[in-house]
Amino acid sequence: MNPVLPFAGKRSLIIHLSAMMAMLLLFAAISAAQTGSLADVARQARAQKSQAAPATSQAQQMADELSESENDADAIGGFKTYNTGAYKLWVPAPYSNNGQDGGGTVLSGPRVGTATPLVMIGTPLVVHFGDSDDAFGDASTQFARNYAQSATCTKTTYANHSAYQCGLAGGKLAGRDVGGKAIFLRDSSNIFPVLCVANTDTWARDTLNNPRSTGQAKAHARQVLAQQEEDVKQVSQKCESVFQSIHFISSVVKAGDASSSKPRANSGNPAVVSLSTPSATPAQAQSAQASPVSTVQEKTVPAGFKVQPFNYCASERECWNASVVVPTDAKLVSSDCKQFVFEMKVQESPFLLLAGPTGGEGCGNRSNTDTNQVRWNELADPENRRAPGTFHTISSQQATLDGKPAIITQIGFRKGLTEWMGKRAEIESNGVPLVVGCMAPRDHFADGDSICSGLIGSLQLP
Repeated sequence: MNPVLPFAGKRSLIIHLSAMMAMLLLFAAISAAQTGSLADVARQARAQKSQAAPATSQAQQMADELSESENDADAIGGFKTYNTGAYKLWVPAPYSNNGQDGGGTVLSGPRVGTATPLVMIGTPLVVHFGDSDDAFGDASTQFARNYAQSATCTKTTYANHSAYQCGLAGGKLAGRDVGGKAIFLRDSSNIFPVLCVANTDTWARDTLNNPRSTGQAKAHARQVLAQQEEDVKQVSQKCESVFQSIHFISSVVKAGDASSSKPRANSGNPAVVSLSTPSATPAQAQSAQASPVSTVQEKTVPAGFKVQPFNYCASERECWNASVVVPTDAKLVSSDCKQFVFEMKVQESPFLLLAGPTGGEGCGNRSNTDTNQVRWNELADPENRRAPGTFHTISSQQATLDGKPAIITQIGFRKGLTEWMGKRAEIESNGVPLVVGCMAPRDHFADGDSICSGLIGSLQLP
């Protein structure tokens, strides 16, 4: 594989090639002038220039794409925004286009140990069955079984709209053995499939199942499978970010498609969907407390805010959807372990908003020095897990959030050399402890306190 050149190096190469092309054209013209008329020279030069134009255009396109890649401000680290025309989503980067695989375009992200994330942007399916939800489910299942014959699909919610998700264990994509998930969103005329999977090597499993394999070979195969399992978990976390990043560019998905009932148990990971665009004010943030998020329509979300669904699980098969309302200018900075962290600016100072399960899910092996883990613990850790002298409790009170008892605590703590303040709500739902709250430098926390209160008050549980 050719090494990846720095952006500046590639631009230099393009300029160098363009200069060489110009010199070749000049030499050709001089040669022609020696053997023919000036008219022949002109015709030959025009013909050669016309032939060279596509190469120059391709070179410029490459430079433009590299520039776009470097200036992609929407995606979090390790991802790049991919624009399908109907919607945008994040793809693990740097990625390569593996071409078509019947159902859509396959993008391959960077390897994670033994696994590689593969994202398929499915070709939209034309809807011929009106508003029939059963037909929507059947179409999703039929599509998914093109990649995994045993695929089963369940109704869920993504991008704040009804959807179907399908497990793809033991599947195949682009000629590779894969495992992962497919989701399907629809509007009045199309179904939009998105697949995100990890490739899986089967030789180790075949070795274990082969009665002729030696004990040493089976021991090595077990080690390979154990490592592969960890790598696939990391890819699955990346896939969660892919799915939750889906954002429709225009009103492709009909506004009335959202379910009017509370989300039921499922294993989906809901997506971010922006419901309004103006800037937020603290007064609007406070009004967000009264908005029931799971039934929210565009007209009921305060201007300058968007719905952020999140997912939590009691077990692998028992999962639920919850949601909060966050300002539209809040940028998602991490979502691993289903713990969502947003950052915005209040008086030019960072203001962080957090929501998710207290302990995280699928991240038992995460290091205590992991940046996302440390940031989450700064707000979510209870006082009995903090070192003496590193914090002080400002206030603690009982409250009711979405009909459930909660405890709202305000604390002060040191973050590096700066004094910070945080406010968190601790609540239990379906046996899973959850945290919703905010934190910021102490001198500026009061400037965003109403936004924090609006975030906490907007919590919607199943």
